[in-house]
Amino acid sequence: MPLERVVEFRVAANVDLLPELIFYVGKTGAAMFEERPEKLPRPRDPALFHKVKKIDEFLNQLQIYFQPQQVSLPLEPLESQVDSVLEKLGAVQKEVAYYTRLLDELRSKLSTSREVATVKTQQQPRTEMLDAFVAIPGRALKEAVELVKAANATVAQRGNALLVVAERGRAPQLRAALEKLGARVLTLQEVAEIEPPDVVEERLRRVEEELKSTVRRHSDLINYAYTLRNAASSVIDVFNKSAIDEGAEVGHLFESYENEIRRTEKQLADLRRIKQVLEGLSGRESLKLPEGFKLYVDPELPIEAPHVLQEINGVKVALVRGEARGLEVPPEYLADIKTGRQLVEGAIASAEAALRKLKRDLEVLEKQYGEFSLYGDRRWEEHRDVATLVFYVLERDVKKIDDALSEFARRNSAKLDILRRTRYRYFDSVPMERRPTLERYPAPIRQFTHIVYMYGVPRPYEISPVPLVALMFPLFFGWMYGDLGHGFLLFLLGVLLMTKLYGGRHRDWGVIWAVTGLTAMFFGAFVYQEAFGFPLSAFGIEVPGAPLFHLFGEHQLVATEGVIMAIRAAFILGFFLILLSFLAKFVNTWLKGEPDVALGLILPQVVLFFSLAMVFFSLVKEALHLEFMSPILQLPWIYVFLIALLWSFAGALALRAKYRHHEEAPPITEELILGFVEGSLGALANIPSFARLVILVLIHGVLTKLVNGVALSLGPAGVAFAIFGHSLIATAEGLFSLVQSLRLSFYETLSKFYEGRGRLFLPLRLP
Repeated sequence: MPLERVVEFRVAANVDLLPELIFYVGKTGAAMFEERPEKLPRPRDPALFHKVKKIDEFLNQLQIYFQPQQVSLPLEPLESQVDSVLEKLGAVQKEVAYYTRLLDELRSKLSTSREVATVKTQQQPRTEMLDAFVAIPGRALKEAVELVKAANATVAQRGNALLVVAERGRAPQLRAALEKLGARVLTLQEVAEIEPPDVVEERLRRVEEELKSTVRRHSDLINYAYTLRNAASSVIDVFNKSAIDEGAEVGHLFESYENEIRRTEKQLADLRRIKQVLEGLSGRESLKLPEGFKLYVDPELPIEAPHVLQEINGVKVALVRGEARGLEVPPEYLADIKTGRQLVEGAIASAEAALRKLKRDLEVLEKQYGEFSLYGDRRWEEHRDVATLVFYVLERDVKKIDDALSEFARRNSAKLDILRRTRYRYFDSVPMERRPTLERYPAPIRQFTHIVYMYGVPRPYEISPVPLVALMFPLFFGWMYGDLGHGFLLFLLGVLLMTKLYGGRHRDWGVIWAVTGLTAMFFGAFVYQEAFGFPLSAFGIEVPGAPLFHLFGEHQLVATEGVIMAIRAAFILGFFLILLSFLAKFVNTWLKGEPDVALGLILPQVVLFFSLAMVFFSLVKEALHLEFMSPILQLPWIYVFLIALLWSFAGALALRAKYRHHEEAPPITEELILGFVEGSLGALANIPSFARLVILVLIHGVLTKLVNGVALSLGPAGVAFAIFGHSLIATAEGLFSLVQSLRLSFYETLSKFYEGRGRLFLPLRLP
């Protein structure tokens, strides 16, 4: 397949300088960063991260009043841009904070003014014995009313405000109680001095306009800060996912594995020595030690406590009265020697399994470290506070990265002490399993990658099905949707998607539907010779020759002979497509680096499918008039099927013997079972499944003729009915044809050979 060649860069730099490097590389829009393997540790957070969080906090306040737009960023050091923006945003934020506080105060005043507006119109009692005041309790309205009544005071509710009249001696105590409840208490004089709501609303409106004007005045800065924040967030995301520590963190990880392996090996050696001693005592049921005595294996000499030295089963042991340095045999093992031996053997098996896992994990860690580290020299102290990035670049864009790294070094020359530790290398050969996929096809094949990538992205070694799908999808759709008129409507939809609809954002899908519409028009004009359910002759169009598939007759709705011919063609097409799929699976397995699996398991699948397909065609030969295939169908295909089956089992046995001691052996048994199922289904179920190509076009033809018949019987009103009916048929049939075309492409064909577990080459692009 037409793949672009990629090279791999590995760049190591100081952790604080790494975001700068990501920024300069990201500005080229040419590099795709590799994600860090799970086992390798991530470095510490650079200081830049905390500064970006402050920009985010500032912007969250400003975005309430202004919707920022993305702009282009200058090629300057990222941290200096962040520092400059923070300083400028700080001044803007202070100005905005002043207006924000003022707005909060005015909103509070407006709320109070509205709540006491009705109270101002009330006649207030004027006596020396009583005191009147206003309380605004908010959510505690019910509790405030009950409190006032409990104090034997009079209360009148006006909206959310309470007019309280109490005895002058009790009024201060009642005010304090209401304030503790959360109510705002105002004297009548304070209420009289509160501005009317319309005055406060006008002041509030003016302050809001001043705030918006202030924010608009700084719109360029806010747009710049918004873009910088987004770019920095992308840089942080790449750092978090891709940066690999080269110093203390990875050193500690290796040391922890090595220490754990040494501890487990010592534990295993101790258990084996204890087992050896217990085997030497296997003639006894138990060994009861005297009070105060312990049994040690390979004790350290000299032993100060009273003791007896002897040898059991080739192992030196000491019976010590007291303490000694060495490996003590637990007394419970000696109390029941047979059970103790079983327990030790179980512990040895667990320790051996744990040791194997630890060594396997360490091997994976060492492999990943050697594969992704720029240095790979295990000199943790020399690379303290240094991290590595791995990214991929198209070979034609290598100079862009070289220039970006040179510009990065020039712009950050002030940090010379840190910059000296920056290193980079690039590798022409990228491991196959890590190589990203970037396919280059001319239009209109390129647009069909949208359909293929719905299933999955091809790996670099896989045969890409994009050209096949670019041929199959319009073919399937046009076959089922074959009508010159409806095909033209589909073509018109594609043209509109390319030009006007949705602003041309779905241009690629427009190309797909335009091509598919043209295919449907071709089927309608030459294969079925129909437009909107009418024969082309009804429009005065004479096409040389009869329809290739004559499905509908003049005196009978469906022509049986034409249907049989169409089904025969669909089955033969299905057979060749599925056969091609099995052959592609053979090639993919070979290219994957598994020629033995390809020859031992996949090739017999091809033969198995072919033989069963011939058996299937033998069964339908009479019904579909397949006499022309008689010479090949007369061969003993059932015996070929049995040979292929035996070949598969023999290949599976040979492969299992070959990979018996390999931990990463191919899934031989699974492939054997899957191959038998896929081959059988491919021949006996998937080939008949292609009959849907004929079934849908028959439904399409019957429905269009039904609508046309009703429309003609309605006279002039039938025009509207015909438009409605054909619109409904075109939409519904289009949906059904889409689903069935995807099914025939994905399930009947691609599933036989295509894994689609690759990943697209998606470079980081910073504004």
